[in-house]
Amino acid sequence: MRINALKVSAYLSIFSPLLFVIGLAFVISQNPWFSFTDNALSAMGSIHNPKNYLFNGFIMLFAIFVFIISLGMFKRFAYLMPLAVMSLFFVGVFPAEYEPHAPAAILFYILAFTDIIIVGIKLGRNGLKVGYLWSVLSIVTLFVMCWIIKAKVFEGLAIPELIGVSTILAWFSYIGLLALRGAEK
Repeated sequence: MRINALKVSAYLSIFSPLLFVIGLAFVISQNPWFSFTDNALSAMGSIHNPKNYLFNGFIMLFAIFVFIISLGMFKRFAYLMPLAVMSLFFVGVFPAEYEPHAPAAILFYILAFTDIIIVGIKLGRNGLKVGYLWSVLSIVTLFVMCWIIKAKVFEGLAIPELIGVSTILAWFSYIGLLALRGAEK
């Protein structure tokens, strides 16, 4: 019996947002001091937090999970996403106080949104016009994230981070459904 990597990746992709929400909710429940408006998500992974292993471990495990998904989708629905989630993995490896943390976090968003743009355009050119909308949405999301940070709308980065993650996770669900639809034909 041959395992269809695309189909398995598609199912995992659809459920990735739920896994992320459950994992993040658990980590936040163990860090009652955390504030969405005053902290970055990575504050929970700080070397000064005695429970930092919960956030950092969650991010690394989630990155491995999504890496597996992105490899299964590679060349059809992902090009740069494997690199993006490798960067996400390093966000967990290096707490915020270490030099590689910020570049890894920024690279994660840039690579993930660039991947959505590339795949969205590819889908649009292949007749699925909603692909163009995903490309535009990723650009708008990145712009909104940067504007919120630059305008200092909030003290912390958690809200712009979650805006970006929400778009990326919605994309994962979308391409999962799209892959399943294609796998059933």
